[in-house]
Amino acid sequence: MKLNVKKFENQLLQRLRDLKISNKKVLLAVSTGVDSMVLLSGMLKLSKVLDVEINVAYIDHQLREQSKEETKFIKEFCFARNIPLYVYRWEKEEHPVQSIEAAAREVRYNFFEKVLKENNIEYLVTAHHGDDQAETFLMKLIRGGNIQQLQAIQSVRIFREDYQIVRPMLIFNKKEIYDYAKQLGIKYYEDETNKSDDYQRNRLRHHIIPVLKAENPEFLKHVLGYTQQLTNNLQAIQEVADVKLNKISKEETLDYDKFVKESPLWQRILLERYLEVKGLEIKETQVQQILAMLNDEKKPQAKIDLNEKFEFYHEYLEMGIRIKNSISFNLEENFELKLNQWHSLEEGKKIGLFKINEIELMPGDEILAVEDNVNWVIRHRQPGDSLKMSFGNQKIKKVFIDKKIPSEQRNKSWLITKNKNEVYWILETKKTDLSLAPQNAKIHYILVFRKKQERG
Repeated sequence: MKLNVKKFENQLLQRLRDLKISNKKVLLAVSTGVDSMVLLSGMLKLSKVLDVEINVAYIDHQLREQSKEETKFIKEFCFARNIPLYVYRWEKEEHPVQSIEAAAREVRYNFFEKVLKENNIEYLVTAHHGDDQAETFLMKLIRGGNIQQLQAIQSVRIFREDYQIVRPMLIFNKKEIYDYAKQLGIKYYEDETNKSDDYQRNRLRHHIIPVLKAENPEFLKHVLGYTQQLTNNLQAIQEVADVKLNKISKEETLDYDKFVKESPLWQRILLERYLEVKGLEIKETQVQQILAMLNDEKKPQAKIDLNEKFEFYHEYLEMGIRIKNSISFNLEENFELKLNQWHSLEEGKKIGLFKINEIELMPGDEILAVEDNVNWVIRHRQPGDSLKMSFGNQKIKKVFIDKKIPSEQRNKSWLITKNKNEVYWILETKKTDLSLAPQNAKIHYILVFRKKQERG
């Protein structure tokens, strides 16, 4: 059945209005794939009606042979239409040895934030569609975990505190997007990796979702409907939970007496919300253990390990999360990193500066490519410290707040610095997005952070 182009555009227009995208300056994340090119083309046609100023962000990940051609295409496309275009080239030398997909995502969103901030844009618009939503929903369902994860891809969500990500294409399926592109002759590029069954998302896309669509053609709409209902219900619960949590909170701790007066249902909700606010994810068995501990009247003092760093404790009328009493530390201690040597930290962790060809990287290693091998110092934070970022310096205090790092842990965090005062890496928290090696130069040195290796 031939797609009704006018109906498609009217639906997109209404969805954008529903999401408050009118009379706005927006940034579109474009990859040159069919989804983002249809979104860009559709919004260009609707721009006068919506009164929106369209800007485009594009990242050349250097992951495909045709990346040069794609970059040239999007530059010519935007130039011909007088669209402001912001391009970032992620050099191959900056690609990590492991977890390249996660690293690419971090690079993308760091770049998006930079463009949004520098150009006073509040809204980032992406081209996620109904099939993406269903795939993500099923992946979360298969993996298991907290019910909040089944919200999958939300139509609107807060991004880096100051911005919003808006996804107007969730109401369309992939076939409709292809049909729209075909009828309007929209040029786009295909990612060949999407054809491979090596990835779980692709296996669901190729083999599972077509069967579900055959069972019910409205499958994608039902997934979207369920996720929206779930989001609304969870938001309502969270609002009430935050009010209750505020009443039982005492700075960094919780009032035990007030907590145990809540019903078992609300105890669980409040505990899970408290952990979320603290930025901690734990197993369901640990949640059950904590609740059992808190309701054991025979034990006025007890604690449960959450992970290598933190524990949940109950001491008479006080309860909460704290750092384990592992080792004492000196805030003033600092060490200069020596070439091709490890420096041991607490809990079996270590940091080192190495020549790239003289270190064998292991799964889980975190790295930072650097230009030289002198004046790299590891120390704890000091007043006024800022992290070097491409968009300017970011206060270490703000990084800790954004990452929800408990105050007890902040002073113990290790900072990697150049000349003692230029901070480039807060271990296990955040590192610079700047390239510290000369552009197009071969990397000779890397900083390597390694956690304790588990024996299989």
